[in-house]
Amino acid sequence: MALGLGIDAGGTATRWRLADDQGQCVAQGKSEPLTGHLFSAAAEERARQIILDMAQAVMRQGKPLSIIAGITGLTRETPAEVKMRSLFAEIFELPQDKVFVAEDMWIAYLSYFALGEGILVYSGTGSIGYYLSEAKEVIRVGGRGNLIDDGGSGFWIAREALKTVLRKEEESPGKGWATILGQCLAKALGGTDWNIVRSYVYGGDRGKIGSLAQAVGEAAKADDRTALRILREAGEELARLANCLTKRVGPRPVALAGGSSRLHPIVANAFRQDLIAPVEFITTDLDAAMTAARLAATLNKA
Repeated sequence: MALGLGIDAGGTATRWRLADDQGQCVAQGKSEPLTGHLFSAAAEERARQIILDMAQAVMRQGKPLSIIAGITGLTRETPAEVKMRSLFAEIFELPQDKVFVAEDMWIAYLSYFALGEGILVYSGTGSIGYYLSEAKEVIRVGGRGNLIDDGGSGFWIAREALKTVLRKEEESPGKGWATILGQCLAKALGGTDWNIVRSYVYGGDRGKIGSLAQAVGEAAKADDRTALRILREAGEELARLANCLTKRVGPRPVALAGGSSRLHPIVANAFRQDLIAPVEFITTDLDAAMTAARLAATLNKA
């Protein structure tokens, strides 16, 4: 059976799917987060180990004859792209022309739209607005990482929540952690002592911090006013990305995707209300890894 492997590598996890030549999923799995930020020998070695671990899991289900991977932080036509493609080809023992790697948003966009058709705003660990033209030219807004912006992302939501609770603690000791939001965060963190919080935040990566957004979502579902405000503002931040692209490419259907945009309905509601153009609004989450797997399976027919 000619299998294609699709990979969707984000800041929280790397998801993979194996598809047959009929486009049906025959196996799936998840591995550690994989990034295209190959800026050091240590980063390259970590990427190699993640791909090796993934390959072991995939090969137990079947050997792919082609691979398409969307990887966060990867820029096409750079040394990092060449290195990443080489790693996949070497580890999976495939010709390099059977391996295609691109930034994760390239694959995500094609899950929702044909080339040039719409605008995609994605909120996961990070956030980005993305447009892929008919000529395959990319226009992106946001996506600059948590140190600069990533407004409305899971990382941003978690940071805003932690900042609010800790400031409340400074003003009125005991009252920040006593809120519903504080209790939800404390449960996720494993405690309220500053040493515990500091270890969690500064001892982990951005994906681990971004996962705290789930606690904010839980607090919002319990009607915590601060959590609801943060998530409403997240929706407004994400709408800004869509509006930037609308001004540049004109009104088009807009898709809002990613786990952080699904934390509570208030995120999508605020997003919709802040759009500057009345356009079709898509909120269905699609499987980018499966899209990549189906595309990979078509390479076997070439």
